[in-house]
Amino acid sequence: MEPLADIVALLRPRAAATKLIQGAGRWGVRYARVEHAGFGLVLAGACWLSVDGRPPVRLGPGDFVLMPATPGFTIASDLDVEPVAADADAAASAVRHGDPDGEAEFKQLGGYFQFEPDNRSLLAGLLPDLIHIQAADPAAARLARTIEVITEEALAERPGRDLIVDRLVEVLLVEALRFRPQAAGAAARPGLLEGLADPHLARALRRFHADVARPWTVAELAREAGLSRSAFSARFSQNFGTPPMEYLIEWRMALAKDMLRRAAQPLETVAAAVGYQSASAFSTAFRRQVGRPPSQFARAAAG
Repeated sequence: MEPLADIVALLRPRAAATKLIQGAGRWGVRYARVEHAGFGLVLAGACWLSVDGRPPVRLGPGDFVLMPATPGFTIASDLDVEPVAADADAAASAVRHGDPDGEAEFKQLGGYFQFEPDNRSLLAGLLPDLIHIQAADPAAARLARTIEVITEEALAERPGRDLIVDRLVEVLLVEALRFRPQAAGAAARPGLLEGLADPHLARALRRFHADVARPWTVAELAREAGLSRSAFSARFSQNFGTPPMEYLIEWRMALAKDMLRRAAQPLETVAAAVGYQSASAFSTAFRRQVGRPPSQFARAAAG
């Protein structure tokens, strides 16, 4: 598998609390910070999205947003509307804002992705705070086809609607994660998306992900990338936002946590699978990275 597929498989994304959000007239709602990754897909109309710490953005039909680590945010018909608090955990499959009687001018499919809890920080640490994919972006053609089917399903009342929407939303997540804006001057933030866009870094990362157990060094990864050691380290740190060995350790610990959570197995087996020569060396690294020894982590996961 290649790096992005590895990460998505490890996180095991599931659509959660997917709901149809509608608005009429003037309205505004405020959502508190949550631990899940949030998403929104505008089906009709437009709104303003104001994410804490960022300037407001205008969302139109077909626009998709993904917030890997969902901070507090507001969606509203107008920026000067005083928002009311909204309950992100409400069980309703549809919510209505603003005028309760008028025809809905705004429709959005919104909700959250659930990930394996011990590794969800991995995604947030490797992605921008906000991914905004505009419907008019020429690079969004594949995404647009998925959006079209989701729109059709979300607005219909056919048997199996929720199941189909959930599966398509998972596909939408993968498409969003590999999306890079094509617009001139589009902002690029260090992270997974920016790093994988560099063919040299992507080549080295694919080799690492294909053989995690190998005792990789920066010099070996640089050779795989076709760069000098210093050039590789500098380019990796700049594009990924973290030094290469730090990324390797974080990924190995993520794999180790997954192995320890899913089945009882000797520490020697786990250590060897993620590139450590001994159980003691692995335990030391795991405790330093995770904050507790692997045996304690495994017992907590089993309980």
